[in-house]
Amino acid sequence: MNCTLTGSMLTPRLWVSMLLFFCLPTLLGAQSPRARLTEHRLRIIHTTDIHGNIYPYDFLNVQAGSGSMSRLSTVMKQVRRTDPQTLLLDAGDLLQGEPPAYYYNYVDTLTPHLVASAMNYLRYDAVAMGNHDIEPGHSVFDRWGRLCKFPLLGANIISDKTGKPYFKPYQTFHRSGLKVAVLGFTTPAIPQWVPRHLWEGLHFEDIIASAKVWIPLIRERERPDLLVVLMHSGLENDNPDYLENAGRALGEGVPGIDLLLIGHDHRKELEWLHPRGTADSVLLINPANHLDRVSDIQITVKKRGGVVVSKELRPTFISLEGVEPDPAFLARFAPERKAVEAYLGSEVGTLEAPVVGQEAVFGSSAYMDVIHRMQLEAVGAEISFAAPLKLSAVLPAGKVYVRDLFKFCPFSNFIYAMSLTGHEIRGYLEHSYAGWTGGMTSPEDQLIRLRPGAKEGDKYKTAVPPYNYSSAQGIDYLVDLTKPEGSRVTILRLTGHSEPFDLERTYRVAVNSYRAGGAGGMLTKGAGIAKEDLPKRIVGATSHDQVYYLADFFRKRGSVRPTDPRNWQFVPDSLARPGAEHSRSFLFPRQR
Repeated sequence: MNCTLTGSMLTPRLWVSMLLFFCLPTLLGAQSPRARLTEHRLRIIHTTDIHGNIYPYDFLNVQAGSGSMSRLSTVMKQVRRTDPQTLLLDAGDLLQGEPPAYYYNYVDTLTPHLVASAMNYLRYDAVAMGNHDIEPGHSVFDRWGRLCKFPLLGANIISDKTGKPYFKPYQTFHRSGLKVAVLGFTTPAIPQWVPRHLWEGLHFEDIIASAKVWIPLIRERERPDLLVVLMHSGLENDNPDYLENAGRALGEGVPGIDLLLIGHDHRKELEWLHPRGTADSVLLINPANHLDRVSDIQITVKKRGGVVVSKELRPTFISLEGVEPDPAFLARFAPERKAVEAYLGSEVGTLEAPVVGQEAVFGSSAYMDVIHRMQLEAVGAEISFAAPLKLSAVLPAGKVYVRDLFKFCPFSNFIYAMSLTGHEIRGYLEHSYAGWTGGMTSPEDQLIRLRPGAKEGDKYKTAVPPYNYSSAQGIDYLVDLTKPEGSRVTILRLTGHSEPFDLERTYRVAVNSYRAGGAGGMLTKGAGIAKEDLPKRIVGATSHDQVYYLADFFRKRGSVRPTDPRNWQFVPDSLARPGAEHSRSFLFPRQR
């Protein structure tokens, strides 16, 4: 029925009567019980925190690996055979973590970026930017974005120049007779971890504030049948400076979301944030990291006359364990793998003694000695702060190849020199060890502070992640387990010097860029430096990342003898020794 009426002789009353007579059935058709009921089925596959895991191969330990895009390719070909309209979405952190990503970030910058090519092959539909996608810097993520045949999303990543989102804020898809809006967000805590020059010209808005703008706008402008938030942010926040992990807060606090696909915190989650089946129920899901599994959400939407009358979401996970890698995928990207392996197989020097990453949890170690010495040299510092970033690292004495460097420095952090007073150095260490150990009163106690209720089989057992176990080299000091938090650390002297450590003096201290931004709270809560003042304390910086300088460290020497410098220790030994054994047995049961 065409509801356009003409005729200049009609009276206003007659006009209204005719309009209602002819048009009302059309206007009310969507509500009529006689309108046809249609059923629409859509499947969404969700990945996150892949961290460059492309091949079914562990490049660092030269052995078969788990997960990987090659296995996802097998799964997606099976999924699309039965559900060709499936959406494949990723919640970020792709460009750092595995050597293939590093190689195409920094070494081969002319060949099309492998991560883009692999994702295009898999036919991704959209990706939310992660902090490790920003961290390689504009030269990397802008180049990557130009190659991706899918939108990069980030509604809260704002261009300083335009005041608008730097990436696309959302994307709409028409699949299976449904209009689906996918809105992207990124954790706003990036300035805490990433040097400013790598994200120059951008700023990061609070996720909740941004969502309160974009969700109503999308609802009004697009009128989607489903609104999906694809977000590089975890479930529960514990960052005092930023709403780093906004999952629960967003799902419970901002209406209008049907499905919340999250990442960042590397934790497997599946939760309904409002009672399932209610009008405001929100499904939140996270398959965790490394592509060991993916989220699989099967959705049924019923419409009457084009209006949604019901939605049903059925979530599960697909494990990639035991899935055969796709031979076609492996063949397509065999030349890139060969190039990566050639780079990683380049010899840089020799280790004269073995190193074991887990030893860094219990005291000074040969493993951390290599990292500290490299940092001290790279920026000409007197003192170095660093944490163990690869507890699984085991390197025997012998030749060292580029692949081995990633066992010391798996992330592309830069190295900064900072100007800190003796009081600030002590405060930094007090904060670090407050999270590291809960103190001891009995030889039966654990040396390491554990999560409440932690069990041996848990993936995360410690109260504070070990990447925040920041120790020092260049100074001799003691950590007294019998003292309360804030008064455990006694700094004796600069290593090799006889005069006492001067709390009033200013020292040149090496830290990585992650820590220099205030991450972990050592410099802010511990040293008491205002976050906005941290950049003022930076007095030097490297031009390349840690792996570059570690390679240079080995090449210049040819042969490196790592030693346990024993410059710091937990005391008294009568508590520390048995406490360390209890914690070692609990944290690393396979090594018992």
